[in-house]
Amino acid sequence: MAQFKYGDEGYFDDPAYSQSDLKTVLDCPQLLWKMKHNGGRRKQPTAAMQSGTIDHMAILEPDRFDKTYAVCGPRNTKAGKAAAKAAEDAGLQPITQAQYVEAHNVNAAIRQHPLAKHLLQDGQPEVSAYGEDASTGLRVKGKLDWLDGQTIVDLKTAGPGGASPAAFTKQIVNFKYHLQAAHYLDLTGAKTFVFLVVEREFPYQIGIYELDDDALAEGRWLRKKALDTVAFCLAANSWPGYTPNQPQTLSLPSWGFDS
Repeated sequence: MAQFKYGDEGYFDDPAYSQSDLKTVLDCPQLLWKMKHNGGRRKQPTAAMQSGTIDHMAILEPDRFDKTYAVCGPRNTKAGKAAAKAAEDAGLQPITQAQYVEAHNVNAAIRQHPLAKHLLQDGQPEVSAYGEDASTGLRVKGKLDWLDGQTIVDLKTAGPGGASPAAFTKQIVNFKYHLQAAHYLDLTGAKTFVFLVVEREFPYQIGIYELDDDALAEGRWLRKKALDTVAFCLAANSWPGYTPNQPQTLSLPSWGFDS
């Protein structure tokens, strides 16, 4: 049975395995060991990731947004630097006018979309869940954007066109979002996992998606493979890299041939 906490206090310092950890070990066990078990550090957020964090709070926690961020001028100006320092001294995080406008507009788009608005009508934002994988005994965790009873809503922001079915399907495969969905469902016992995707630029198109049974089955297979890999590496005290023993032979994909 999963345990739930509201907010992210202590979440990132908890050694349980997240969906991000499981994706990493599938790519390279040694990378997970270095980043999680050998004094590694969190990845530095990109500009898109920073904007995504700001947008998330504006949509999911609007009251907290107003108490967290302060709009400041450009940091390459004297007035902007002074405003940013004053905001930081007041315990606020400086953001640009463009970041504020984007956050306001994606939030407004969701509040005007009947299905999106309904999904976020009841429930709790930023729910941390903790549990144990029955097969391996590993402690696992997940940070849910929104939990409403038996429904998990995962908010994604995307560039222009990124919320379309075709584009987001590619994102699911590229970033293993189906593993994430399976991990959260199995961890929490929830019945439904919904992706709420909003584009960051006008006209702020929105896509709302669930995965079919085959996609979730593949996600569960990947999750099990990842957990089994972690358990094996821990037991053997061995975390292989990309090519641990000998060179690998690579083949070109079909689109790599011109002849």
